[in-house]
Amino acid sequence: MFELISGLAALALTLALLSYLAGDNPIYRIASHLFVGLSAGYAAVLAWHTVIAPSLLTLVRLGGDGGLLSLALLAAAAGTLGGLLLLLKTARVGQRVGGLVVAGMVGVGAAVAVGGALTGTLIPQAGTAMVSLVPLEAGERWVEAAVEGVFTLVGTLATLGFFWYGGKSAPGSPVARTPLARPVAAVGQVFIAIAFGALYAGALAASITIFAERVGAIVEFLLSL
Repeated sequence: MFELISGLAALALTLALLSYLAGDNPIYRIASHLFVGLSAGYAAVLAWHTVIAPSLLTLVRLGGDGGLLSLALLAAAAGTLGGLLLLLKTARVGQRVGGLVVAGMVGVGAAVAVGGALTGTLIPQAGTAMVSLVPLEAGERWVEAAVEGVFTLVGTLATLGFFWYGGKSAPGSPVARTPLARPVAAVGQVFIAIAFGALYAGALAASITIFAERVGAIVEFLLSL
């Protein structure tokens, strides 16, 4: 019985979401709002069971043993205070105080994003570009290795050059690239377009795979009735 109810619910929600192909309608909005609400509820439950509840249990154990670790206690107190201040953000009286917590979260998030971009993208890409054009270990594949090395080096430098203008702004006109930077930027734009095309193709392929799996599940459910 449960499988029948869940299957009918999945079929109804899938058809409701697919109704957007015929245009925006109330059925699609109800299904999308339901999906957002369930996602938010699942995230809240997950945060409670994985972060909040374990932290509270840790504080209870520390207090019961009589050995309060100052660092753990301060971290828990700071997190609790930050959460309470975020709640004050919803009231007009405490908006400024809550804004300080939001500013701290944005600053920390920006620092983490910049650090991740440096250590996860820029530095590894720079290390990948620093290769020998004629590696000794390539053997008979030295031509292929040389072409691959040149391609990686030119692509990295041209892509970085696309974001460097090196020009001066005149009053009433946008900043123009220098004659030396224009061809580099043009090559970099080609590499960026190829990268975006590959990302879009990957996202499209993933979407088609999910859609095919959903259609297959619906057909299998209908055949089982």
